[in-house]
Amino acid sequence: MYIRKPKPVREPPTAFSIERLANITVLRFHALDMLAWSELSLAGEMWDFFETEGRDPSPVVVMLAPPGLLDRRSLERLMRGSSDKDARTDSELSGRIVRQENTIHRIIENIRGLHSFVIGGVCGEVALRAAAPFFACDYHIASSDSVFVNTTQDLPLVPLGCLPWLLTRMVGGAKTMQLLLDVPRLSATDAQDLGLVNHVTAPDRFEEEALEVAKRIASLPRLTLVRLKRSMIASCDDFSTYLERERNWTGRYGALHGKEA
Repeated sequence: MYIRKPKPVREPPTAFSIERLANITVLRFHALDMLAWSELSLAGEMWDFFETEGRDPSPVVVMLAPPGLLDRRSLERLMRGSSDKDARTDSELSGRIVRQENTIHRIIENIRGLHSFVIGGVCGEVALRAAAPFFACDYHIASSDSVFVNTTQDLPLVPLGCLPWLLTRMVGGAKTMQLLLDVPRLSATDAQDLGLVNHVTAPDRFEEEALEVAKRIASLPRLTLVRLKRSMIASCDDFSTYLERERNWTGRYGALHGKEA
């Protein structure tokens, strides 16, 4: 008599795993694309993490994004929908754009609001428009094979995600305008030369070197880290004004997208 074996229970996908080390919390994001993040409502895990970390913050938080999560293909799939037959009306597409912008804004607000010193790490191809949370971190690490790809020129997307605000304060207005209009690809070393990346690692030592940097920073007095972060953020005033203006832009873009497409 044949007895069918029960199918193994598959664990539901998760947005990231958390490892807590001495004075360091490590978030390893999984290779889900941005559409999966949105449709599976996995972003809810982020808010749980920020709430927990806000109550009992680690001196240093490290956020590591794998190849494929933030690349151009992931961004295109987010805009197209889960498949070609998954037809999206203009209003549905506009709504998704607005929801994604709101998610990015909320992530950035939480990163800036943490009393932890936040290190962001990326490797592989990164769509510049999807990199705003990375640039919102307090310290930036990229593997030498990282390439920031500018999708502003060929995708119907305005450069939001707080990207102009963040980049202007990192490299100045003229360089930001040049990056968003004239630079299709930016290597990790070029990004470091511009001041967008603090530390470039070998691809096979990406996580190892990121943790070495985190341990070095975590060895500093905690009060020093907190006050340094707060003073740096205070120097970039008018963020709330900018954020409100960008939200208005997002809503207006969503309303007009169908007419302009």
